[in-house]
Amino acid sequence: MEIVIRPYELSDRTILEEIFMLNTPKYFAPEELGDFLEYLDLFGDDYVVAAIDGQIVGGGGYWIRESDQQGGLSWAFLHPDSQGTGVGKALAVYRIDKIKASGKAKTIMVETSQHSFGFYEKFGFKLVGQESDYWAPGIDLYSAVLDL
Repeated sequence: MEIVIRPYELSDRTILEEIFMLNTPKYFAPEELGDFLEYLDLFGDDYVVAAIDGQIVGGGGYWIRESDQQGGLSWAFLHPDSQGTGVGKALAVYRIDKIKASGKAKTIMVETSQHSFGFYEKFGFKLVGQESDYWAPGIDLYSAVLDL
């Protein structure tokens, strides 16, 4: 299995939308789809997709804010069939490495849910806050930071 991570292209939008919906309602509230699509419209240059054998199986965004030397990870998700296969790890490492390589961030932030926090914890992210039912009923906000 070869995992390829590459920049997002407009032609990827439909398959990402389909994969997003496969992750609702456990990881995302259905009404968040519009927010995700708007994110792609505004920040697609900092979004990457993961593919196996030419098939897109997920994606994730990253950002760097020079004003406070903060980086961040955003809107990451995988096709349910690809979860637990190492694709998520490759996608996270790729984005963390991009932020590190910029030399412009001292920390990386992720805002996720209780369902995904343990995944990021394995990379050294430390919980700095949480709020119940933030994203939707039953989907809590977990804010975490990784010091670089």
